[in-house]
Amino acid sequence: MRFWIRLIWQFLIFKFVISEGRNFRVIFDNISISNVDPEVFEKFDCQLYQINNRSFVDTSHIFKETVTDLKVHAALDFWKAKSPKMTLYDLEFDGCHFLQNVHKNRLFNIYAKTLKKYSNISFKCPFQANVLYAVRNMTMNEQDFPSFVPLGKFRSLIEYSVNQKLSSRVFVNGKIISYSTDPFKISK
Repeated sequence: MRFWIRLIWQFLIFKFVISEGRNFRVIFDNISISNVDPEVFEKFDCQLYQINNRSFVDTSHIFKETVTDLKVHAALDFWKAKSPKMTLYDLEFDGCHFLQNVHKNRLFNIYAKTLKKYSNISFKCPFQANVLYAVRNMTMNEQDFPSFVPLGKFRSLIEYSVNQKLSSRVFVNGKIISYSTDPFKISK
């Protein structure tokens, strides 16, 4: 009997040590797409929905012609309560290179990993014409983030340029909220 009690005790300790819960949740409030170039895209749309205090995203892209030159401008701003806006990044990069390489920036790694997990097809260059590139039920897994992330609001801008011409702009507004990881905690 002692053996089983000790084994269960060690299992519980080990479980809590290696799987530290996250006390936050990443929520998308709004996603808007604009400046979609009809010469580049046959289809480019996005739907956001909320289930059980979690955000899910579905997107669909169909290119009219094969795309080999994709440039991206990405910016992320963050506000903590009663604090001024912080720009976490604002940069331009080759979208094809981004999709094919490991990234030093942890936020980009999280995004690339999540995109690959929920995609119907490998997002890589060249993007083929008349092929559906879709992402279904994409959600942010808080376990991919560092154990401490400050609560606050964020705004992301992603602009895609094909052949040196702006082809679409995506804005994402959201927040990082407190979330209890204690299943026995009673909410009032």
